[in-house]
Amino acid sequence: MAASEELGIIGVDAIHYFVHKPERSAGFYEQCFGFSRVAESGAEMTEETGQASIVYQGGEVRVVVSTPVRPTCRAARYLRHHPAGVGSLTFEVTDLDRAWRFLTARDATPIHTIRETRQGGGRYRHFSITTALGDVAFRFVQKDDWEGFAPGFDASTVAPGAVIPAPTVGIKRIDHVTSNAPTMAALRLWLEHVMGMEQCWQIAFHTEDVRQGGEKGTGLKSVVMWDPRSGLKFPINEPLQPFFKDGQINRFVEENSGAGIQHIALEVDDVVSAVRTLRERHVAFLKTPSSYYAQAPERLSRKQVNVDHLRHKLTELEPLGILIDGSPVDNYLIQIFLEDASTLYAEPAAGPFFYELIQRCGDDGFGEGNFRALFEAIEREQIP
Repeated sequence: MAASEELGIIGVDAIHYFVHKPERSAGFYEQCFGFSRVAESGAEMTEETGQASIVYQGGEVRVVVSTPVRPTCRAARYLRHHPAGVGSLTFEVTDLDRAWRFLTARDATPIHTIRETRQGGGRYRHFSITTALGDVAFRFVQKDDWEGFAPGFDASTVAPGAVIPAPTVGIKRIDHVTSNAPTMAALRLWLEHVMGMEQCWQIAFHTEDVRQGGEKGTGLKSVVMWDPRSGLKFPINEPLQPFFKDGQINRFVEENSGAGIQHIALEVDDVVSAVRTLRERHVAFLKTPSSYYAQAPERLSRKQVNVDHLRHKLTELEPLGILIDGSPVDNYLIQIFLEDASTLYAEPAAGPFFYELIQRCGDDGFGEGNFRALFEAIEREQIP
């Protein structure tokens, strides 16, 4: 049996995000993304854990936002060492006992053993492990006829006079989870030897590839690990010399006070429509220089992609700053990156995490062409 089959991941059940300002998260998820508030920690759970939690959902994506109530809780301990960010990922699996045997046999480090809650005719079972990604934990759950989100959470109700969430922007599911680390070796080997993942892609490039002899620059080395059963991808980035300290990956590590999850890509039905709506809601995106689009036809033609055959035209994508990459023949994907939270809110404590939106139009790849193309375009724009 392949490792991915034995672990049995179905998908990401939830992202657990620790924040100082929950009201800001409510505005972002409900009024920008159009997520619904589906659950919140009950009084007993809040008292037991020392943190208040709210669950937002859009499509299959669930985000648990937790804020400290007591200084000894998990959220408080995380936020003493890091800005706001992702503290854990929860994966749903087909068979929790098999997942436990698989991981412990491969030297995973459990935080606690399997716990079980029965309610009505349903059953919820889970355990958590440490990871090689700093203070980020992985949690595994199995749900058998379970109603609701998780034990200790109550279904949310709309209070009289409450602000109604904005219409959804068509977010479907999590496509990939990207992490940054000062060195990727430990995390890559951990994902391979403990989680049983496989490497499916790698790339490395630097400012020196475009602009020789500069006094400063940036660059990265990246590998993508994936879980073949669920299709989830886990890119890992590390800084690349000769300008290790100046690079964007090292800056993330410094701003995050260690390795962590840099961004999560959300698959959407229609990126163009989503971006238009989000811009109307004053969501900011990473700026894309015009030189990126000037080079796009030649870059795509080298991959046997004819821009005249695509449903999305460059003249439609450029005003919105949406990126495009493809694979033979005339399969492609389009994607865009939101600004990180600290830039979006002009506050370092908001953290360097951000979201990506991605739409796949026949291309199941990773958009590797956009790595170098966008990087080189930005470097060209910066040349005096």
